[in-house]
Amino acid sequence: MGQTFLFSLCNHNDAGQRSLEDVIGIFGHQLRALGHEAVWVPSQRDKFLTREAGINVVVEGFTDWSVSWMSEAAARGARFVILATEEPTDQGFNHGQSPEMIQRQKKFPEAARHAEAILHLVPGERVNAWYAQHAPSAYVELGYAPSLIRAADGREPEYDYGFFGSLSRRRLKILKELARTVPGHQKAVRIEATFPTQAERDRVMRQAKVIVQIRKDDRMGLVSSSRCNTALHLGRPVVAEPHDLSRPWDEVIKFSSSLDAFYNDCLLARSAWRGVHAAQMEKFREKMSPEICVGRPLRSVGVLDERRSAA
Repeated sequence: MGQTFLFSLCNHNDAGQRSLEDVIGIFGHQLRALGHEAVWVPSQRDKFLTREAGINVVVEGFTDWSVSWMSEAAARGARFVILATEEPTDQGFNHGQSPEMIQRQKKFPEAARHAEAILHLVPGERVNAWYAQHAPSAYVELGYAPSLIRAADGREPEYDYGFFGSLSRRRLKILKELARTVPGHQKAVRIEATFPTQAERDRVMRQAKVIVQIRKDDRMGLVSSSRCNTALHLGRPVVAEPHDLSRPWDEVIKFSSSLDAFYNDCLLARSAWRGVHAAQMEKFREKMSPEICVGRPLRSVGVLDERRSAA
């Protein structure tokens, strides 16, 4: 029997909610593929499900207000699962690169007291051990779901490469160098860094043959699961520069051995992008199915235990 999951984003501002649309959409479609109901409509972001109705999924990023909201709802019998998106470190989330991330890691344990489980998107035993201090924890991944496949629009891509997400000096430098590998082509790289709607982002990225995965900062080794996921479901292959934390995506997409090799790998993928995508998609379906990425982790932390649901 399927369970109902309500994604609540009331602890995020409008910009934060927009940035998480891919994450909750992908996760929700995987739940649906497993026979569950997943709801994330805007009108319900400030509401919660009671115990008998289902499970509330709250995406990490907590303030005094949101912790208080969770506490009051839990006291009324609501069940909470936290979907954690950040990497905990001694300096704060994501190596303490901003005061916000330092504060978010400090606040996290207060919210976790009201959660029966934590599902984290960052792989590794060290990461799982940190989250497991606060509640039963498991690593989940933004994998394949049949309902996420976008229908082709029938147009031939105008650009060789596409990138979407926040820009940094490092990313811009690499993208400019990538454009120089296609001399004389005015439409070498298509960039979308304004965080538009998903539909508009998808339309823009369909203009490119290959989507590239580039680290924002030299210290960051984590792959953007949502970017890789979106590209594959759009019908585009992914080429990534080297990443320290490439698993499990290194079993699906192309990771270059060096930054120099990255430019050559992009050129090869550009010339045979349809075949490269087909090969990546076959691995994606097999190695990152909804059951592997979501079903097993949910059972491992007891979220789908019927005895707990009835308690």
